[in-house]
Amino acid sequence: MLFLRKAGFDVYLAPRVCQPKIDDSQINCFLLRAQEIPKYVALGKLDAGIAATDWILEQKAKVVEVCDLDFAKKTVGKCPKWVLAVPQSSPIKSVKDLQGKVISSEVVEITKDYLQKKGVKAKVEFSWGASEAKAPLFADAVIDITETGESLRANNLKILDTVLEVKTKFIASPLAWQDPWKREKIETMAMLIYGRVQGHQMSNIMAHSSLANLSRILAVVKKYDQASVKKIAGTDYYDVSFRCKAQQARDLLPALKKAGATGIVQSPAFRLA
Repeated sequence: MLFLRKAGFDVYLAPRVCQPKIDDSQINCFLLRAQEIPKYVALGKLDAGIAATDWILEQKAKVVEVCDLDFAKKTVGKCPKWVLAVPQSSPIKSVKDLQGKVISSEVVEITKDYLQKKGVKAKVEFSWGASEAKAPLFADAVIDITETGESLRANNLKILDTVLEVKTKFIASPLAWQDPWKREKIETMAMLIYGRVQGHQMSNIMAHSSLANLSRILAVVKKYDQASVKKIAGTDYYDVSFRCKAQQARDLLPALKKAGATGIVQSPAFRLA
């Protein structure tokens, strides 16, 4: 919702209402569970939606992937992922040891595909959630989603393998994609939202440089972006401004200082209000 608002859409969601109001008379919005969106987009019930690759694959949904919307809930630069995990004391050391065993997971189809690729036959049981609580009493292993691994560690589980890294996608119905008017509308929305998502992951960097240090500072900046350079009126100093990925700033700012930059300031490309 925040990204839609930052993309220029005025969206309002009343309590207990699943159809948000939006200030575009050409768009009807629906608030649905993440698991359901790919299915309804594939069927043409929805023209477009925002969905994660895990539920697209789990539903085996035939959709058009318009663009990536790469944002994770907690950790910048890290994507949620489905992992194979077992109790710390388990004798199971790899997926091969799961032959004939029981695996609990919310993503049954993804789990079955994973086991087939590994050449392993095991029983896959659907989990309604809290899969990390299922081993070892109810299952020999679990395939669960994680970003940091905190919940798995808290439940005395260890990760054996990554099954799937999850990306967020802006998707479209194949039927809507064939309609020129709908396709243009979908592409415009995707462009606006994508721009805001990318901006959220970027930082603006500003620094001062003397003429003597300017070439060294620009050499550092060149690895990340093209800089804007303006002479500060009445001085022998220059303003150097550019943009980088937020997680790059940790290494970049010390490099700028070492090259002679002063007055270094980092700010978000835009704020989620």
